[in-house]
Amino acid sequence: MTPSDLLSLAVQSCVDAAALLRDIHVDVAPKGAFDQVSSADVELESFLRGALTAGAPGSAVVGEELGSATASVTWYVDPIDGTRNFVRGIPLSCISVAAAVDGVLVAGCVLDPFRDELFTAASGVPFSVRSTGLVITPGTSPRPLVLTDIPLPGSPYTGETDLLTDLLALADVRRIYSTALSLAWVAAGRADAAANIGVFPWDVAAGAVLVREAGGEFRSVAANAFVAGRGEIVDWLASRVEGIVT
Repeated sequence: MTPSDLLSLAVQSCVDAAALLRDIHVDVAPKGAFDQVSSADVELESFLRGALTAGAPGSAVVGEELGSATASVTWYVDPIDGTRNFVRGIPLSCISVAAAVDGVLVAGCVLDPFRDELFTAASGVPFSVRSTGLVITPGTSPRPLVLTDIPLPGSPYTGETDLLTDLLALADVRRIYSTALSLAWVAAGRADAAANIGVFPWDVAAGAVLVREAGGEFRSVAANAFVAGRGEIVDWLASRVEGIVT
């Protein structure tokens, strides 16, 4: 399957999964001291696994809730990125699916079910946004706009509060608690950069493709952090985040 084929399968699977949200009864359970999992997370990931592997026989899934395996074609699935927002009815969460071929990310899809916005890109397929709502062409401002959840509750790292304090002197900062959605918004030009610590592959895989294909830069920092975006703020953030996690 080509990257375009994989993207089409990811898009259809995300759209079908979003339709299921209207009929799912949401129960919530703790997952660690500061995290949660909902019945919607588990049901959507189960559906996505079935749809993706049926559409691409022999493929495997790396997912947040139901385990991970790899193959020549590997899917990275986050059924609801931003669960803590989702379970409170805060419309800042998304469904995220990416495809990798032989370890290289080639397609990404992020679907915001609250706004019915679909962000897509693949190798050879330009970044695009499909929206049925109000869309404003992003403007510019003297200060960069940065999306970050640093510092997260319970973080084991020191220096995160200092980073946030210094960042507030340089940039406008938004904390939305959905990494995949943050990356989609950077790709769309709504923010200049995004950075987080404590992320997993399913959090960033689709967004990394979107940012890359939109002409931005995605940098992995150590094993569990990233910086993405455009402009000088990316270098500044990367240096500070690397100092914290290493």
